[in-house]
Parts: sequence; structure tokens; C-alpha cells
Amino acid sequence: MAIPARPLRADAERNRQAIICAAGSVLAEKGCETTLEQIAEAAGVGVGTVYRRFASLEALMAVVLEEKMRRYAERTEQAAEQALTAPGEAFDDYVMFMLEQQATDAAFSDVLLSPGEGTELFVAEKTRAFRASLVLVARAKDAGAVRADFDCTDLHLLQHAARGLLRGTQRSAPLAWKRFGEYMLQAFRHAGDAPLTPPSRI
Repeated sequence: MAIPARPLRADAERNRQAIICAAGSVLAEKGCETTLEQIAEAAGVGVGTVYRRFASLEALMAVVLEEKMRRYAERTEQAAEQALTAPGEAFDDYVMFMLEQQATDAAFSDVLLSPGEGTELFVAEKTRAFRASLVLVARAKDAGAVRADFDCTDLHLLQHAARGLLRGTQRSAPLAWKRFGEYMLQAFRHAGDAPLTPPSRI
């Protein structure tokens, strides 16, 4: 019979939460190239304390990014639901939300756009978000809120383009992503005079 794990002491749990909070901030700023030493410094604890709570940087990242992806999936499902009554607003708000997540969290942006990256739970939540985005796009198109030739993969193209933009402008023009997103929303609403290249599976 397995012995249930004992709950952490109050001070140990405070340290654990401080580490998770610090990891979220450091990963958001520095991306996946951060170190446990940097996270320990931000949390105000020794690196040994971090290792007692998390076996590796990957284990700590998993905790942070799984929760982030869960919230992202929930927000995507909310957008799909909102699209039943306000498809244009739901689509526009979701696109700007999506870009903001990339702009404010470098590690999340990296893992989000890397096929096969992340834990099993992260991938499951990512799949949940993707399925909800399909519903959102379908409802927006049915309502005429986006151009008829818009494809769900265009959201993925937008994310990849935004990642490149952010790498080049994050320090010098931290709000450039917002202008880019606003431009793209106008393009997504209005069809051009010539047909587009067919969408590609990315």
C-alpha cells in the first residue's frame, strides 16, 4: 500500500509558490534559455531550494507552462462561445489576446509555436485551444465577420510573423505588435482584388 505524500510545511509551500511565480516572470522575459540560478535569484531563495522542489528546469517549466496553456485554452473556448452572439468582436478580441500572450511571455510563445514541445498535459491543452479556434473561425466566417477565404491556418501564420516581429522590436518598439495586429485584422475582414495562394498546413 502506497504511503500518501505528506503536505509541504507552510514555509516550504511558500517557497514553492515563490519559485513558481518567479519562474513565470523570468521565463516570460527571457524565454526558454533561462537557468534555475536566475529563477532562484528572482525568487529570493538558494538554487538548492529550487532543486528540492523541482528536479530540473524542465520540470519547473512544465508547471508554469501547463497552467498558462490551460488558461489560454479556456480563453479560446470563451471566444468561440462569444462568437455565437458577437462573432466580429469575439474574433477581433481573440486575435489581439493571442498576440498579447506572445508579446508578454517569450517562453510560452516559443513552446506554443514548436510542434511536439511541452508535456502531455500541455499538448492536450494546446489541442483543446486549437479545436476551439476552429469553431471561432467557422462562426466568424459564417457571420461574414472575416473574409470568405480566411483559413484557420492564417492564425498560425500570424503567430509566426508576430514572433519574428517581437524579436526585432520588443526593446525598441514594445507596442509594435498591437499596430501589426490591427493591420492584420483589417486585412482579415476585407477581401482583396486577386485570389490568395492556397493555405498551407504548417
